[in-house]
Amino acid sequence: MMPGQIAAADGKNVLSISAGIIYSVWLPGSVVDVHYAKDAMRAVEQISGGIPMPMLSEMTEVEISAAARYEFAQTAGVLAIAVLGSSTVDRVIAAAMSRHTRYPHEFFTSRDNAVAWLNRFIPGGSGQPEGFEDGISALT
Repeated sequence: MMPGQIAAADGKNVLSISAGIIYSVWLPGSVVDVHYAKDAMRAVEQISGGIPMPMLSEMTEVEISAAARYEFAQTAGVLAIAVLGSSTVDRVIAAAMSRHTRYPHEFFTSRDNAVAWLNRFIPGGSGQPEGFEDGISALT
């Protein structure tokens, strides 16, 4: 794992690792296309050293193309992802992103709740949470 931060997507995304969780923060108002999604996933691979980890992705007021959502869903670089947002639009985008994921995916409006959920996926922790939702709960 690399210390510090990595910028991706022409500076629209900043990644860091803390306590076994990858933090991905997108600049509010960003428009994410497939090129930016691929660049962000390369940055995840770089900062994690290729070791899949849980990720908190802060995507408040971020527009994501369908191709970018599909690209994010195909990554093998995360064990689980908690999407942190603040609006109904953020919640709907998070639900759309979860359609093709191969890993647990949840939407949160509380950073503390998101981190608590992700802590269950840290290797050596309590293991995967029972009854995790696949993102559909983001619509309720």
